[in-house]
Amino acid sequence: MASKRTKKQKSIAKPRPTTSSGSRKGRKRSPKTLEERLVKYQFNAAGYEFIPALMHEFRRLLTLKKPANPADEHFFAAMRNIKGGHELLRTALERHDKLPYEVKQRIFSPRYLNLPADHGIGEQELSAILDRGARASGRNVFAATRVYARKPDAHACCCCCDDHNPNGDSPPQPRPNQYELSFAKLYCVDESDPEWAGSDEPYVVFAVITEAMAESGTAAVGFHTPVYEDVDDGDTRPQSGDENLRLFGFAGPRAIDSNVLVAATCFEHDLGDVSDTTDKVRAALTAVATKAAAAGGVAGWIVAGASVIAIGVSYLVDLIGADDQIGGTRQLTLNQAQADASTNGSNPFFFPALHFDGGDDDGIYDAYLKLRRA
Repeated sequence: MASKRTKKQKSIAKPRPTTSSGSRKGRKRSPKTLEERLVKYQFNAAGYEFIPALMHEFRRLLTLKKPANPADEHFFAAMRNIKGGHELLRTALERHDKLPYEVKQRIFSPRYLNLPADHGIGEQELSAILDRGARASGRNVFAATRVYARKPDAHACCCCCDDHNPNGDSPPQPRPNQYELSFAKLYCVDESDPEWAGSDEPYVVFAVITEAMAESGTAAVGFHTPVYEDVDDGDTRPQSGDENLRLFGFAGPRAIDSNVLVAATCFEHDLGDVSDTTDKVRAALTAVATKAAAAGGVAGWIVAGASVIAIGVSYLVDLIGADDQIGGTRQLTLNQAQADASTNGSNPFFFPALHFDGGDDDGIYDAYLKLRRA
């Protein structure tokens, strides 16, 4: 039986095409079709209702001559800060609408695929959709039918709304700790198949928004790693040290005065422009989070709905992105109390890996984020 080739042999065995400038053109296999990209949504029911409801609401918003309510105003204000934001949404809607209905009905709720054009999804209904999506996160669409069959639960106010000090005598509070959150490393668990055809060229795009930003109509911010070349099984990038790409506190350490949501998407570099891809991920998070903010209700909604927001971002990126995602969008949420508790025992603190599992075909990668208390 022939032995498995070494990394060096794998890289030499079948060089990938290059351009006249020497850079690699294309990839081991052809980019996925849109329908192939959508298969993963059968295995994560978080977007079963949320995604078709989201697309329905985007269609409504883009046909408005003026905002119908304050939530709509915040949405438009945020999207104005994204270059070409409205056009990206129109492109996403066009591609969503052109998908064969039999494809969409396998992964999305017919109830929200077939809504009349003039049906608005109110705050309470959207809140119930977010709640059901969060409880169905990570489940197969068919296995999540019980979650979606339940009647919406009445929202119980969390303890943060209680008045613990009825006399109004608030003791002076210490200055909150200041933090920086950064991307440190990307680890290749398993490169994409066929391994003999060459090495991977992954990169990660991050979009970051706070609860306060989403509620006030402020656009998300975006960041991307370098494109890491010649990556094989077991490789880490950067090879030594940390990338130290700051995602929060990028202008200097700061207190976490509003819950933070980081949406991370790993891509295999094909012919897409990395900066353009970053703008699209940023636009996707801005659109999804500001729309979800209308159903927030109480402090902490962005944390409770993070998995649902992330799958909405992933879907928009699949519709408008050039490079293929590895797995789907992953999320990390952070608040001041969590940061304090995490760094009490270890400073800096490394979060569990954001796991991008594209399977044997697309590769498997782990991204590591680091929190440092100043």
